[in-house]
Order: sequence, then C-alpha cells, then structure tokens
Amino acid sequence: MPQILFFPFYGPNRHSDRRLVECRMDFSADRENEFPHEITDIRQVLIRNGILDTREPYPVGVMGQDRIDWYCSLFAQTVLMFQRLSGHDVNYFSISSEPLKKRSISLLEHEDAETALAAIKLTAEVFSGKSDRLKPIYDQFLAGARQRALSPETRAIIGQALKRDIPFFQLERAPLSGCIDTGLRVRRNGLLSLGQGANSQILDGTFRVSRSSEKLSALLRNPAQRLALLRQLGLTVVRHDTSTARAGTLLHLLHINGKVTATMRNASGLPKRVKNLHASLTQQAHSVANNIGNVPFLISYRVSNFTRPMQPGEGIVAFDLAPDLGSLLGPDISAGSLLDIAAADVLTWLYPQAGNARIPLVAVTGTNGKTTTSRMINHIFSHRGYKTGLVCTDGIFLGGKQVSDEDNSTFMGHARVLTSRQVNAAVLETHHRGIAVHGFAFHQCDVGICLNVTEDHLAEGEIETIDEMTDIKRAVVERASKAAILFADDSNSMAMITHMTSEIVCLVSLGSGVGELEAGELGRHGNNARLDFSVLEFIDGQSWIVMYCNTRRLPVMPVNEIPATFDGAARFNVSNAMHAIAASHYSGIDISVIRSAMGGFRADQQYSPGRINEFEGLPCRVIMDFAHNQDGVRKICEFTDLQQVEGRKVIAFAGSTKRSDELNGKMAKTVAGHFDFYFCKDYEPAKPPKTRYTAPFMQSVLIEQGVSMDSTKVLTFGRDVIFEILDSCKPGDMLLFLAGHVESVTMPLYIEEYKKHLASGDRGGI
Repeated sequence: MPQILFFPFYGPNRHSDRRLVECRMDFSADRENEFPHEITDIRQVLIRNGILDTREPYPVGVMGQDRIDWYCSLFAQTVLMFQRLSGHDVNYFSISSEPLKKRSISLLEHEDAETALAAIKLTAEVFSGKSDRLKPIYDQFLAGARQRALSPETRAIIGQALKRDIPFFQLERAPLSGCIDTGLRVRRNGLLSLGQGANSQILDGTFRVSRSSEKLSALLRNPAQRLALLRQLGLTVVRHDTSTARAGTLLHLLHINGKVTATMRNASGLPKRVKNLHASLTQQAHSVANNIGNVPFLISYRVSNFTRPMQPGEGIVAFDLAPDLGSLLGPDISAGSLLDIAAADVLTWLYPQAGNARIPLVAVTGTNGKTTTSRMINHIFSHRGYKTGLVCTDGIFLGGKQVSDEDNSTFMGHARVLTSRQVNAAVLETHHRGIAVHGFAFHQCDVGICLNVTEDHLAEGEIETIDEMTDIKRAVVERASKAAILFADDSNSMAMITHMTSEIVCLVSLGSGVGELEAGELGRHGNNARLDFSVLEFIDGQSWIVMYCNTRRLPVMPVNEIPATFDGAARFNVSNAMHAIAASHYSGIDISVIRSAMGGFRADQQYSPGRINEFEGLPCRVIMDFAHNQDGVRKICEFTDLQQVEGRKVIAFAGSTKRSDELNGKMAKTVAGHFDFYFCKDYEPAKPPKTRYTAPFMQSVLIEQGVSMDSTKVLTFGRDVIFEILDSCKPGDMLLFLAGHVESVTMPLYIEEYKKHLASGDRGGI
C-alpha cells in the first residue's frame, strides 16, 4: 500500500465549489506494483463479501493508463461507491499525478466528511488484500454512514438554497457539529443555518428554530396540545383508526408561506397532488395559519370526498408543525417535483428576496499586512454604523466585542462570525493554511483582497513553492463578486489578474501618479471586468491617495492625514490603507465616511495592537512591531531608516522555531546594517519549555554580514530579558522590538511594570 494522507474540505475550496476530501498517495519504487493488479482483484473481494452483486458495474469511471493513475482512479471510485451504498449522493473525483515524486493527489466528493474519511479507510482495507476482515468492517461502516445520510427533504432544501444563492451551514456536520444546542431535535441531519449574520435563520427540518415563539415551540413538543388548539378553533378532530381507514381517504393539506398544497396517495402508494379541493378545507388551513402564524404545517384529514364539505364522522386526524416533506411528497427532488416545489416554498418563506440572506463580506489574504488591513476595514465599517464581525490574527470580534483571542482566520472562525445574529457585516482575514486544508466558510465574498505573496510559510511536504502559495491565496480573490483588489507592486499578486471573475478589478500601486498604470488602461481586462486603480499622486505638495473608478478620478485623502502611516514613512501602512479604502468604497461606503474613519485610525494598542506600536513615558523611543519574516522585516527597516534619532538605533529580534534556518537567516541578513546594536533573542513561547533556540544562529548570520560581535548580544526571552534590553537604551536611542504572538500581548504589560521601576529609581544598565 502507498502511504496515504488525507484531509477534508468542509466547504467550497480552492479546487471546487463541491465539498471534497484531498487524498495524497506517495508510492515507493518497490511498492508501485503491489495488489491489486487488475480490476477483478478488487471486484472479487467486494462480491465475496456481499458488497457487490455480480451484475453490478464496477468501476463506472474512466481509468488512467499510468500504473499510479490507474491505482488511484480505482481507489477513488471505490471510496465513492462505499459512500453511495450508504445513501450519500456523491459522484465527482479527479486525479492528478507527479510522476517524478511518485505521488498522486485525488479529490473525492463527500456529503459528510466523517463518512468520507471512513470510506477511505475502508477502501484502504480492501486494497490491502485482507478480505477476510472486510465484512464486519463494512457492516460497521454502513450502519454509521446511513445514520449520517441526508433525508430527501434536507437534500431538496439545500438544493434550493444553492439555486437561490442563499448561504448555508450544516450544523450537524464536522466541524460545526455540537456547536449549537437547539434543545428538541426535529429531523436527523436536517439542522441548517441559512443566511449570514443578522440575516441568518436556523431551520430544523421544516421548523424554524430561530424567531419562533414560545407558543410554537410548546406546540411542537406536544401533539395533544396541537389537537386541542384545533378544537378551540372550532375544527373537527376525529380519531384515525388505521385498521379501518380505507385507502385513498387520507387527505394531506400542506401549508407553506400562505400556499396550501393538497396531496393523497394513489393506488400504488405514491403521493399525488389533489385539485378541485373544496374551499372549506382550504379555509380551515388558513384559519390555523391566522392563529399560529405563517409557518409550515400539515393537517391530515379523513374524508370520503374532498370536493365537498366534510360529512359527519370525517375530520382532522393529525396536525404537524414540522412536516417531513420527504415522507409526505416522496423522495424525488428533481426540478418540478412535489418535493422540489415545496422546498422552494420553504426558502421563499424564509427569504422572500434571496439577496436579503447575505451581509456585506470582505475577505483579506496575503503574507504581510492582513491583520492591519482587516482592522482598518473593520474600523471604517464600524464608523459607517455596521455591527461588524471581524476575524484576524488577534482573535474574533463580534460587534466590537472580543470573544476569542486566538488566531481563527480559518473555516471555524469565519463560520462563527457568519452565523452570529450580532453582526450585519463581516471582515474576514483568511489564512493560507485554512484555505489549503479546510476550505471556505463562504461561497463568495463581495470584496476580496490579496496584499502580497512571499516565500514565508513554505515547508517541505506541505506548500513547497511560491507558485503553490500564490495559487492558494488566489482562491480568495477568485471568490470576489463585486471587486477583487490586487497589489500591483507585488508580482505574485499582480499575476492573479487573469483569473479574476469579479465585476471590478482594482489595482493598488504605491507609484507616484498613475505611473506605469496608464490612465488609458482604464476599461476592462481580459475577463471583461472593469479595471480600476488606486495610486498615490502629489496634490499641492502632499501625497494623496487617488482612485480611478471607471471614468472618475476620485481624490480620497492626503496620506499624512492617516495617523497609522506616520506621515507616509510607514509605506506598508500606506499600502494597507489604500487596500482598506478601496474595499470600503466597493462595499458602498461613502468617501466622506471613509476619510473620517481613516483620519482617526492610529497604530496603537487600541486600533492595531502589535503593529508599529509606540510606547510613551520611557527614556528612549520604543516601537514594537509584529514583523516576523523577511518581507515584513525589510519594510519595518525601511521605516526605521527614515526615523531621525539623536542616539543609537537598537533592535531586538528573534528567529522562529517554525521556520527553517534558511528563512531565519534571510531575516537576519535583512536586519543587518540598519541598526547600531542588535539583541538576538528568542520569541517567548506560549507553553514552555522551549526546545529550540534561534538567537545564537541569528547572531552568527549578522556577523557573517559584517556586523561587529561587540554590536550584538544573545539573550533568551521573558520579562527580565525585556528589562535588560530597556536598561541598555539611553535617552535619545530608538529601540525597535520585533515581537511574537505572546510578546505582542505581554510586552505592554512589561512596559507598564518597567515604568513603575523607573518611577521608583530602580534602573540598572549594561
């Protein structure tokens, strides 16, 4: 057997809108020709174990000619077959191979990640040739997988949501299973969150959990109470004796969104729609709706003739507040079927206008600047009056309140925002790792941003090349519907332009004036999207952010009126601001609101913690920043080069244990020559003990670059180390402290404690 590594995408992903499992197989030369050798090898195993009938076709798809492709294609089709046998509607797979690495990547469709992973493990067991162990394993798989199969009703509702472009989450599927407790459950695997943010609604089968009154919830739980309500309304309720009821005398009235549909079973037991229903029966359904509200319900009658009023002895035998549409209307979900029409009525009831299901959504990706840009956009949205849901490296924020301090810039963090009724707009920082292994929590965003792509986070066996990283990050802006915003000064970001499908593509450049992006290029690019620009221009001696939108030239504001840019010296924050301004503009926010909001955005602990934060009340100037890779460090060094100081420029920086010596070395080389003294330290770990120390290595690289050893010092981490660094700085010095995740939180606390030491006269020195 080859080595198999697999992980599921929980939603749309960089490969497809389908939910897929990515399955990687690594073959060694001596195992390439192991069992199976022929299709019949596997077919006979399946037949012997009673899984396949001798007349059933297997496999049903095209097989590859290459041995590895052949093997992986047969494996993939077997995985899909096991899912289908357990009631899961899956058909899609694709195979791509890397012959030189003897590796193949399979993409396998799934309806439920847990079932798909179990099917992969079962298939691996089959392909191992140990068929004597297969039957009990298969039976166990089948029992669990059938429990997780969707009902026809839920399948039909999801189908209608996709047709109407209404976002949804399946709340009983990984990774969301167990996240929401609704109390009484109505339909197995039928718990859905439809819509986004404040517009979201929770549906359990056909019962709307959200926005339902206590009266409705009580009626749902108590059948006797439902029948009592009918009697109170003056309706006739009779006992339904199934032993004497004649076939064809049971009439069902389904009420959804004010529409009444009557059905009954034909001689074959199949549902059929009833016409010429007597008005008195329809009126009874409407009278119930007037009492309990416009919600789906089912009234079942025992009648002999539905074209006339009920006769003595006839009446209502059942009243259901959460009708099972599949059981009532049959399993056919094809377009125009009774079940398909009823599911459409449910969605119309929830969202008369499908567009009202969504909230404004901006997704931000890139290597550096994601968090600052996301916070800028969030600040503008909040200034506009939105109750924004923000996900970034610093945590999750709902309506301005922080509810998590962990980096959740992936599926789960995004889902938490998009299912929160507290928010009516979303700004989602989107991490490459989440895109690569979990997929998206949204099918589309209004605005997508890619700030840059650098070689940070590359690792052998994972994302190995800058081209692979570019493809992954491109998946974010490919999902933009209104506008995709690309940084034209970054070649990897700029290369994405031919893949864009949004209405508008906006290119951001720090060039002075339109520069290489000639105004004459305003128009449309190859995919027929409108091409806009955001650039810097000098107006009356000041550098202004100017947007070119279609035929309009739109001066936004001077750079020096944005405090976070430090009068333009922080060029990376100028770029971040330009992207944030463009995203807000394409989200429909007025320029005057954007200008006012950005005029109050500062690089401090309140607005942008850990990003060029300057601490007051110290003998020297102290700046903390989160720069942690070569590109980020280069930009912060450019910023410090522009700062005028009377004393020395000092830096305290660390290498990352999560990065290779090559990448850490590049960062040290970037720092070399920009400062008068270098503290080579280590990042403070979240959970000690620390097993790898990078400080001595960083010092050695500095010395190789010509920095004198006397101008360096190796330290570890923690409060006392911070105090030692601060003690070494004299009035007039400027200290740049490059912090890790932990230190971006602890550093302000250490600074406050250090100030108290200064006030008491307790200061050492080195």
